[in-house]
Amino acid sequence: MQIHTIDLEFQDTRHAIAAFLLESSETKVLIETGPESTRDQLLGKLTELGCPACELDAVFVTHIHLDHAGAAGWFGKEGIPLYVHHRGARHLIDPSRLIESARMIYAERFDSLWGEMVPAPEEQVNSLEGGEVVEVGDLSIEVLETPGHAFHHHVFAVNSVCFAGDAAGARLPGSENISVTSAPPQFHLTHTLASIDLIAGREFETLYLTHFGAVDDPSGHLSDYRRAVELNAEFIRQRLEEKMDPDSLRIAYEAFCLEQAFRVRTPREILETLQLINGTDMCADGIRLFWEKQRGEDA
Repeated sequence: MQIHTIDLEFQDTRHAIAAFLLESSETKVLIETGPESTRDQLLGKLTELGCPACELDAVFVTHIHLDHAGAAGWFGKEGIPLYVHHRGARHLIDPSRLIESARMIYAERFDSLWGEMVPAPEEQVNSLEGGEVVEVGDLSIEVLETPGHAFHHHVFAVNSVCFAGDAAGARLPGSENISVTSAPPQFHLTHTLASIDLIAGREFETLYLTHFGAVDDPSGHLSDYRRAVELNAEFIRQRLEEKMDPDSLRIAYEAFCLEQAFRVRTPREILETLQLINGTDMCADGIRLFWEKQRGEDA
């Protein structure tokens, strides 16, 4: 099996969002589509690899966030089977609520960032429960349930490699810095740590991160990421104990993340890319909402 990491050059930025083409002697599968705004880039690069979209046997997405699945509907309309978490399937078929929610966040920047998501034909959308193995031609793709970043998140295991979506954080080439992927509204600390442990327990040879690319030391990466998640979540918890307001919390969290990045000498351009794909304001909000929900449940 060959694995091609496709750089979608999101917002003309290298190493921000990846898609992955898996090729065997008989089968071609795409994992992640990226947003609709980068679809032409994806189609062009697939053709350069000798795999025009019409030759794909299936498309899998780890979850339905627009940077991972925004272009999925287009592939479904082309007659290519789509595989997605059962909680996300209806949003590929009717993306109106997903688009409405994203427009509230990104406002006038929405169209240039993400493009308009195309509804997928219902008959092309295959719901995944987690735990099953999907046979596509001569490829066997195991589906692992990995909530934490979102309740509709899976990772995909193929032989000794794992396509981790956002379950293992963001780590860009050229830096040891790991960015905690904690976007609201569904980030859940306990589930995130359990998902990391699940992936680590499988002892994969390689992880493929949508942000960005191959990690050849999965054990070390996952151990580092687990520590980063716990550290950042505790930082937010302590600020909430101090009654810090949300705006001040975002500023404090950005400074905290920058401090961690500077310790490993992260180049400025990598920090700018991380802010584009996994902004600290958004991540601070995700962790804050988790702790506020926990307080509410405890009360």
